[in-house]
Amino acid sequence: MILESLLELVETLKARIDEHGEQLRGSEWLTRYALVDPLLRELGWETEDPKLVRPEYPLRPEYAQSTRFADYALLEGTEDKPVMMVEAKSLGSSLRDQALLQGINYCQADGTRYFSVTDGQRWEVYETHKPVPIDEKRVVEFDLKNQESAEVCLKVLALWRPSIQSGNVAAGHEPVIESTDVVGTPVTQKTPEPDIPPTNVDDHEWHPLTQVSTDKGQKPIEMKLPDGELVPIPYWNSLMTRSTRWLLDNGHLLHSSLPIRSAKRYLASTTSVHPDGNQMKRG
Repeated sequence: MILESLLELVETLKARIDEHGEQLRGSEWLTRYALVDPLLRELGWETEDPKLVRPEYPLRPEYAQSTRFADYALLEGTEDKPVMMVEAKSLGSSLRDQALLQGINYCQADGTRYFSVTDGQRWEVYETHKPVPIDEKRVVEFDLKNQESAEVCLKVLALWRPSIQSGNVAAGHEPVIESTDVVGTPVTQKTPEPDIPPTNVDDHEWHPLTQVSTDKGQKPIEMKLPDGELVPIPYWNSLMTRSTRWLLDNGHLLHSSLPIRSAKRYLASTTSVHPDGNQMKRG
């Protein structure tokens, strides 16, 4: 499940920044290797596949006064055309400097719709052709270390390969969940019928997913999707599988983009078998 795996990765990257911050601040290449590449791979950008990702992408000479390269060009996959350029810097570097303006200008001249700049911890995404001042071109920004992991995951979805390739770059919608004080029991309804969602949802208190604790006693019993559909949540993994199904059904995740793969397993796939032959636990 991509959301579960993405959350695990965000936690891993937070710990990596804490443990290796000094070395990462001194090296752009180490920042890219330790922080940027893993996140891109998790989001479907296989960094070793030249038809999807081109490191050190050469900018055409007429767009640059001297030879310049984009750190990453993220490609459409079917055509040899970038859909986003990414400027990567060492951890702790300034993101809003002359390189930002140059990067956006190169993207505009080259017809590349999106530009992103990152120091591995902080990411900013710009819609380069939007006819507004540069600050208003910024469509998404997030900080891996200084924001709640669940909130980061929603914003990270703006970099998901299907989102960028479809031109639908935006933070993920935030589902809301009915709060509980005992596992499976709504705050305002102490004895619901088993597995039957409440009939009057307006009587209950709802919270954004990012505000829900995974501590005992806080498991949600129902989720409201962005289109208003109510979904019972008997188990935590139901939250993940149902969210992915909603993304597929509403065109935010394309079947042509599957399977989505982590290092050793499929996160989402059209079949229920991992690359090693083991069955997926949830369909």
